[in-house]
Amino acid sequence: MQRRDCQRVIALMLIEIPEAKAEFKKALKKNFVDASYKAPEENLQWHRTMQTLEKHMPAPAQDWEFKVLSIFTMRTVEELRRVVALKN
Repeated sequence: MQRRDCQRVIALMLIEIPEAKAEFKKALKKNFVDASYKAPEENLQWHRTMQTLEKHMPAPAQDWEFKVLSIFTMRTVEELRRVVALKN
């Protein structure tokens, strides 16, 4: 199994986030830079990126939020919607 590149995942997520979410994008860009200093096998950059997602999307509801989560988790948008619906 090939390892995923955290910087590539963050870059794909940034495309989906609306420009109005400037603080969220700024935080993810910081995660992007941070990931460039970590070895690919380290999990720290993934954990920090997850913390950023949790902070800025505590209760995903909008389409773009589910797209971002789908990119990060590799789960389908539909699956993520079901998971969120079960929690509510």
